[in-house]
Amino acid sequence: MDVYETAIVGAGPIGCHVARYLASKGRKVAVFEEHRTIGEPLHCAGLVTQRVLELAGCPSEGIVQNTIYGAVIHSPGGSVLTIGGDKVHALVIDRQKFDVSIAEKALHAGAMISLQSKISAAKRTNEGIRLEITKNEQKTTVHCTLLIGADGAHSHIREIFGFPKPLEQLQGISAELSEVTLDPKYVHIFVGSSIAPGFFAWVIPTNGKGTTARVGLCIGKHHTHPLPHYFTTLLQHPLLQGAMVMKRFGGSIPLGPLKKTTDNHLMLVGDAAAQVKPTSGGGLYPGLLCAEQCSSVAETAFQTQRFDEWTLRRYHVAWSKGIGRELALGMRFRGLYLQLTDNQFNKYIEKLNTRKTLETINTYGDIDYPSRLAFPLLRVVPSLLTLAPSLLKRTKP
Repeated sequence: MDVYETAIVGAGPIGCHVARYLASKGRKVAVFEEHRTIGEPLHCAGLVTQRVLELAGCPSEGIVQNTIYGAVIHSPGGSVLTIGGDKVHALVIDRQKFDVSIAEKALHAGAMISLQSKISAAKRTNEGIRLEITKNEQKTTVHCTLLIGADGAHSHIREIFGFPKPLEQLQGISAELSEVTLDPKYVHIFVGSSIAPGFFAWVIPTNGKGTTARVGLCIGKHHTHPLPHYFTTLLQHPLLQGAMVMKRFGGSIPLGPLKKTTDNHLMLVGDAAAQVKPTSGGGLYPGLLCAEQCSSVAETAFQTQRFDEWTLRRYHVAWSKGIGRELALGMRFRGLYLQLTDNQFNKYIEKLNTRKTLETINTYGDIDYPSRLAFPLLRVVPSLLTLAPSLLKRTKP
């Protein structure tokens, strides 16, 4: 039986970021990934801020495909609101290359990564956790002192050990397109019940010429048609006329951060802990922030040789007081968003289309911290206060 200090389930960027840190401290770390290739299947729109590359320690060369200066928001009624345009607000990245880059850093630090390795069982022992792993139809047993679940939206580790579930699981579908004609500086966002009930659809130019794009959408709990119906509606938009679908992929996005992310000898991080921005569905930035806090507390646990829940819970407290406050506010924003009808979307998008409002959005808008825009925007458009009473309540970690 192989014995490791830390076993991490999931070789995505969050799991590998933790692996890199702990391995660099001299810990014996193993990462187990059920898929055969790092970075596949793809589940992400790949739109991030510079903060993500800085946190991950990844160079932009070879990873950044395009730079985004603004967004065009399409209302259900067909009117548009164009924001930004003044500076770079986001980067479009090649997610597989990004994932591989972080995995290589983990390997270089000394971590072991085992692909096509599925956790078939897990059980506590007196000194940690024993894992049964299936690889190439053969079963092996591994023991670890600390188990970290970084295995995504439908985390098997979360389920095995009885952690709470996310409040929501959005269904998503995406595609890579060629033969499009777009302004490469702008993403397009579509809202409304006919195209993405309960969330939104997106069109993201993936090269500097605007000839390729990554498009997709998510839907919430309440919808009248199956997911492919809405995707067909998106592809039929005049903006995508003549486009060719090169590759399709899908997945789930967990929303509503877990109230418990640690137990004895056990931690959850990333999508497994629903550490995802509720307003955009993005998990890289909050996940990487939480990965660093997870790593720090884990290393302290090894130094003190204490792996009880009370010790590991310092991680839960740290991320909850940090990015967790933003995620909690994001869930409130989402609650307001879900209340809007198509007519209200049309009305509010029209209200926002003024010079002063656009200046406010361009000044304070931040896809990693949407709450920074909320109160300046309310000052400029007081009529939005009818939507906002719940935002004025104190946010608890």
